[in-house]
Amino acid sequence: MYKMVKIEDTIRIPPKLFSEDMQKVIEEIVHKTFEGKYRKDCGVIVVTDNVEPLGEGVIVHGDGALYQKVRFDALV
Repeated sequence: MYKMVKIEDTIRIPPKLFSEDMQKVIEEIVHKTFEGKYRKDCGVIVVTDNVEPLGEGVIVHGDGALYQKVRFDALV
């Protein structure tokens, strides 16, 4: 049986993608990172939807990438 769940997690956005549309970049990274993967708390994620960034991201010294907290709906 399938169900929709809300998931919050942090994604890594590489510096080379900073010049692109950030919402599209975030959605693409969430799809690639989570779809088809198993999570202990909810099972296998079939598809993700309604991706939204939460607050401002953080750039970690020495890495250069943006770490952005996100919330999205997942069909599991």
